[in-house]
Amino acid sequence: MTQKFDFQTMPRRELRAYVLSHRDDEHALRIYMDRLKSESGIIRHQGGVTTDDLAQLEQLLQNSVNQTPDAR
Repeated sequence: MTQKFDFQTMPRRELRAYVLSHRDDEHALRIYMDRLKSESGIIRHQGGVTTDDLAQLEQLLQNSVNQTPDAR
């Protein structure tokens, strides 16, 4: 017999654990994501990489390559 969960009243931490262990449950994931969007105090990141980010990464990689002794 399949157990029914009340995701609306489930504590966020418990819902998160459920979503992580039942990754195919899209209904639970949608409720979890909706709850995250509506709660205050949640830090959101606006994703995406700018050309400045890429230039900085390229410079860091080049510096790392230049500092690595030749392993031959």
